[in-house]
Amino acid sequence: MYLRPRPGAYFHSLMGVQNAPIPVQRCWELLATASVGRVALSVRALPVVVPVQYYLSGQRLAVCLGHQQIPERALDQTVIAFTADAIDSVARSGWVVQVQGHAGIAGPRFGNECGYPAAAQLVEIIPHVLTGYYMDVCPIIDCLLQGAAPAAEAE
Repeated sequence: MYLRPRPGAYFHSLMGVQNAPIPVQRCWELLATASVGRVALSVRALPVVVPVQYYLSGQRLAVCLGHQQIPERALDQTVIAFTADAIDSVARSGWVVQVQGHAGIAGPRFGNECGYPAAAQLVEIIPHVLTGYYMDVCPIIDCLLQGAAPAAEAE
């Protein structure tokens, strides 16, 4: 069985735009426009994806893990991935920026005092690879979300 959009759907018009790469400098600019993303890391040998709030300082990220209770050894000098995005629900398109780098417990560069009890872990991400792309939402998933039955095709 293959899924395909309804006749007349905009699938073919999107193919040339989807996953268009974003230049590195523009990636930094886009990251500066948002403050919520996700980090991916390994905790006790299992992958974990955590929603986070972040702050961009130059080309380094301070990431607040909230109340996740992640062991410090999973955060200090380890490989980490980070992603942020913005998808416009009306235009059905947006951007995604991904960072691969090393994590470390945030030091005095970002400060530890904000006037509130510090109940959260603050991690600094030192980027090594930065990539981004523009994307459009998947019309096949749109069809499924709208309750359209997928078209079955014989193999």
